[in-house]
Amino acid sequence: MAIFLGYFIWGVILAVPVTWLVWRFRLLRLLPRWRLPRSRRSVRLPAQLRPVVIRGRPWRDIAGGRE
Repeated sequence: MAIFLGYFIWGVILAVPVTWLVWRFRLLRLLPRWRLPRSRRSVRLPAQLRPVVIRGRPWRDIAGGRE
């Protein structure tokens, strides 16, 4: 367990500066588009799932009213 914690701590110590460098110098733009995470798209729920709440807001139909 001590070996695992040692490697884990060193991994965190090394990952934080590397992540900051990638973010600071925008190195992700050098990656091909297929390696980047996909953008999130809005989801249209079927009529059976109207009462389901997603992210704190109930889904509404096109008219905007509640049933």
